[in-house]
Amino acid sequence: PELAFHINRERGLHGKPSIVPRVKQYEEDKDHLDDIAKGAGDTFKFRMGLFDRILAGLSSEEHDPDNLIFDKEELVQIMKTLKGEDQGLIDQSSSDLGQWMAEYLKDNGYSPHSSSILMKQMFMESFPPVTRGEELSEENIEEYLLKMRKVLHRYSELDEKNTTTQSLASNPWMHASGWW
Repeated sequence: PELAFHINRERGLHGKPSIVPRVKQYEEDKDHLDDIAKGAGDTFKFRMGLFDRILAGLSSEEHDPDNLIFDKEELVQIMKTLKGEDQGLIDQSSSDLGQWMAEYLKDNGYSPHSSSILMKQMFMESFPPVTRGEELSEENIEEYLLKMRKVLHRYSELDEKNTTTQSLASNPWMHASGWW
């Protein structure tokens, strides 16, 4: 995540949109899901650290884009630039990701066709609103960053719990002691 961040940060500082990776089809990723999931915890923590640095920079009187110290106006403009304006690309990537998620659910024992309301509830719980359709602005940028950080923190905690549980489950000493 760090390399992509540095490349896209430079692009944003020079008025260019971020590089948008192609959303692979689920079939292309199917045999590599463990690899995709493996770096999740580090990615969550990396992003939280970025948000922390940006939030600290917003309250600073300094200006140093190389160290993520921006004023609100500049940060909002950079984020809008990075998002890009190619609506066709945005729509296609969103559609491809939705298709990927549907195929993942079906392939992993879920029944989205018969439990669509439950799936929507689970999805909304996993991805709470951070802007509710509003454009990023100087008025809501801090709230946006805090909400995104909160979501990432929740995922990071879940990743740590899962990692600890997996470690305990694979430790033969735990099984021998009757603890597990």
